[in-house]
Amino acid sequence: MGTVNEKIKSVIRNWLQIQPSVGDTITIQETNTFEGSCFRNLLWYRGDASELHQYYTQTDDLMGNAKFWASISTNGINFRKIHTGLPAMIVDMLADIIVDSFNKIEVKGNNDAQEKWEEIAKENDFKETLKQAIIDTFIFGDGAFKISYDTDISKYPIIEFCSGQDVDYDYKRSRITGVNFKTRYNKKNANYTLIEKYTKSGIKCELYKNEHLLSDYKELEETKELSEIKDNSFIMAVPMMFNKSKKFKGRGQSILEKKLDAFDSLDEVWSQWIEAIRDNKTITYIPDDLIPQNKNGDFLEPNTFDRRYAKVGSNATEDKGSQITRENSDFDYEGMLQSYITALDLCLQGLISPSTLGIDVKKLDNADAQREKEKATQYTRGKALDVLEKVIPKLVVTCLKAYDKAQGKIAGDYEATVDFKEYANPSFEATVETVSKARPGQNVMSIEKSVDTMYGDSLSEDEKKKEIERLKEEQGIIQKPEPSLF
Repeated sequence: MGTVNEKIKSVIRNWLQIQPSVGDTITIQETNTFEGSCFRNLLWYRGDASELHQYYTQTDDLMGNAKFWASISTNGINFRKIHTGLPAMIVDMLADIIVDSFNKIEVKGNNDAQEKWEEIAKENDFKETLKQAIIDTFIFGDGAFKISYDTDISKYPIIEFCSGQDVDYDYKRSRITGVNFKTRYNKKNANYTLIEKYTKSGIKCELYKNEHLLSDYKELEETKELSEIKDNSFIMAVPMMFNKSKKFKGRGQSILEKKLDAFDSLDEVWSQWIEAIRDNKTITYIPDDLIPQNKNGDFLEPNTFDRRYAKVGSNATEDKGSQITRENSDFDYEGMLQSYITALDLCLQGLISPSTLGIDVKKLDNADAQREKEKATQYTRGKALDVLEKVIPKLVVTCLKAYDKAQGKIAGDYEATVDFKEYANPSFEATVETVSKARPGQNVMSIEKSVDTMYGDSLSEDEKKKEIERLKEEQGIIQKPEPSLF
């Protein structure tokens, strides 16, 4: 019996063989290129409802085109699509917050270079140029400052910012070694693309006609005045990106990129809310024989906006004739509001605080919760400032070197720093209150500082000194001249 059991066990062991797993093959198709993503993000920033509708109804998202902006109304049933404009508000507000805190740029240890930079900044309206650069970087993910010379326009270097859709980068060991600026010219006979390659060796121009490289880049009227630069020791371009894209290697990521579905949902909720308001108006039910007619005897048809009446069958009985009735619909205001709040919250999470945009959240949060949400704005601003504190000094130094080269000089060595003011600092009153609580019963401000803060420029310096002396005498503080040692 034991021998039989051993044979059975041996057979089972031979059957239980584990084969190695066959590797899975999964194919994922991207729905957009980097340039296509830039174009889509730009449409969201532009905020035109008609453009969004046209874009999403002409593209295939490989998900059945179930998005709100891709939906098409049924024949005879029209509904209104409304865009809230939230993406543009987020981008513009963040750019304003960053630029408003911009304080000054200092070229260390070189007064002459400081004066030159101030002239360059004034000539290029640098603060406005910086604001537009920040906006473009938020929208397209990256871009680059382009420094060029045109003596017909200015004797100083010209600073331009080209967004990510018009820029390519050359990489070597994960470092940017060149910036390629693309300019397109649409002619009747063909489409031309000018590529200006900025490297440490200088600037090289290439002109393409319908994707074919031409032997001479000066064939066009717009490009014949361009000149190449050789034997340069620095790149006359400064790239900028706040976040690196995990989807497109070597490119930046727009702050709108991961929020597009949330923006679509918010527009859907708000559009449905407005549609529900129209649908829930007081409706008048009118029998066929009582419907108002025009001068030609045709029935007046209500449109989707006024929805004044609905047609019902006539009631021609002996005891009861046709009657006009009215009914009021029930509007779920609380449900609509909660849906809107939830969709809005998803759009703003990780980007910006509702109070920064001026959104009334007092019904939702207390004061402490609102202050905590304000940290989202500070985090987004801080990440952008970390990049700008590196990019702006590099841009200043590059402009000064380019100016030296234009003057026939050897490019000098410069060091620049940029300073930004703090954001959302507590008020003076709140600071005094907080310090007073930390040091109960102790003076947190001297008499001199108290008088200066209270009266400011309303009193002269002599009047302030007399007030300080009077207050000290009241407190028993007597000042006497120090006796001489001799």
